[in-house]
Order: sequence, then structure tokens, then C-alpha cells
Amino acid sequence: MATSRELNDKIIDAGQLADGSDYHVRCMEMSDVPEALEVWKEVGLYEGLHTIESFLQVDPEGFFVAVRNNDGLVIGTLSGVFVDPRTAFIGLYAVRPKFQGHGIGMRLWQKMLNHVGDRNAGLHAVPKLQKTYQEKAGFKLLDERKIFEYKSMSLRTDDLVHKIDNIAVVPMDENMIDSAIAYDERILFYNRGKLLRAIFGEKDALALAAIDQDNGKIVGYGCIKKNNIDTAMSGPVYAENDAVAELIVFNLITKFNLAQEKGLNMMVPDCNPGAIRIAQKLGMIKHEELPRLFTKNIPDADFDKIYCITVANFSPF
Repeated sequence: MATSRELNDKIIDAGQLADGSDYHVRCMEMSDVPEALEVWKEVGLYEGLHTIESFLQVDPEGFFVAVRNNDGLVIGTLSGVFVDPRTAFIGLYAVRPKFQGHGIGMRLWQKMLNHVGDRNAGLHAVPKLQKTYQEKAGFKLLDERKIFEYKSMSLRTDDLVHKIDNIAVVPMDENMIDSAIAYDERILFYNRGKLLRAIFGEKDALALAAIDQDNGKIVGYGCIKKNNIDTAMSGPVYAENDAVAELIVFNLITKFNLAQEKGLNMMVPDCNPGAIRIAQKLGMIKHEELPRLFTKNIPDADFDKIYCITVANFSPF
């Protein structure tokens, strides 16, 4: 257990709750992740069981928690994460319902802004808050592309591509990771090596690579994982074309039992017709359309090869 001095060294802000008890704001630690996922679940949202841990390894100073002093309960969360060193991505913004309306979110927001500084920042906006982010928080640039959130408790895989003669879909292993990182960089125009190594090694998850057997090159990869509401969520799924993407998704679903038993959540860019077609073939229902907002510039990527983004909370792609 941390001493009072060690705790004071970590505190970056402090406040008082409605009942007169105190709370403080500090950077998130790995041990906070289970409670952070509880906060997220309490507000009706989902995240991968180990996704926060993966992104924490990349930018540990980009995650913040509000903590009640008397018992150490995490009552609020927020992140502003630099995977691309040029653009922070903001997410995981939540306060337990019992503690909302007392300025906790604003304290977290200010500390996150201090971390972002004058660099570019982006987020996937809850539609009802889009105007607030644009007019009051400085996220004035609206990307013409949106993210469609699809959900289904029952999946149909019969219409997906099941086989391509020269393509093998295999578990991601250590010998493939460097090639997968290079493939990812060609799509996003920056290197996510540290993050991808963490994602590929997550527990309660599956990472697959599509290999062209004629030349041994990676032509796509995909990940699926368990989330905090006990369903499956996919992401990222990147591929050279629609057929390879369908083959990857087919293998992710059929080799990850939770998706078939409890359902799947996936986030797809609206500018990729093939991605939308996969969701429709699976019998998924579009739940929400998420606007993409930025402060200084809208980063680009090869969206033709992005069939499911990595995660809505921490990544534009």
C-alpha cells in the first residue's frame, strides 16, 4: 500500500464530493484498470478487458483517474493517448453516475488537456455531445468520415468468404509480428510497433494473420477480444481487399467461441463499403454513428484497407 507521501507525490489535482469527502486526480496505474472498466460499465459502455493495459504501455501519462480518498474507489476516468506522436486521441471519459454533477469530469478534462498541450487531438463523439465538443471544447474540425457501431447477439457467417486458395489465416506468432507492424504502418503512415506487440499478446483475445502462401507476405490481420460486458469485440481488422477481410472475420468469429455464444461489437468506417457489407452479412444491426472530431488537422490513412478500427476510445483508426 502506498504511503501518504507516495500518494501525495502522485496527486495532480484534488476536490471535494457532495457528502464532504475528498477525492484526488492522478495518472492511472495498471492496478486501476479493473475499476476503470467498472466505471465504464456503469455508464453503459464497453471496452476490452486488457485494451487499457495495452495503451497504458504506450502512453502511461495519458490516462487519468479520479479516486475517493477514504477508500481508494475509482470514481472517474479519462484518457488522451498519443500512439501517433502528432495526435492525441481522447476517450474513456466517464464518471460513476452516483458522483456525476460535481465537477469531477471537468477536473479530469483539464489534466488531460495539460498532457495534450498544443498538439492535435481527436475523439469519436457521442452524437448528442457533438455540438458541445465543437463549440465549447475546440474540436472544430469534423471529418467527413464517421464510424458505424454494429452490434449483434447472434451472428451469421454462412455468407462470408470461407476460403481463398492461396491465403492462409493463422494465429499471430512472434515470427510474424515485425511484418504485421510494417503492414500496419503502410496503412496508417506511422509506426505502432509497441502498441501492436501489446495487443497481440493480450489475454482473453485472439490475433490472426492472413498470409499469401505464394510469397509469404502478410495481406491482412485481425484481432478479437472479450470485453467488460462479457461479449466479444473486434478490432483492428486490416486487409488488402474485401475477400481477405471477410476471410479474417470468418476465422476470428469461428475460432473465438465468445462471439458465437454472446455476440459481437464492431466499429467500422463508413467510407469502406466492404466493411459495412461484412457487418450486414453477419446480420449485425447498426447501433450508432460516431462523428470524428479534431482540433487542428484531420489525420489520414488508407481507409480502403481498414475494415474495423482498433478501438473507439483510444484510436482514430
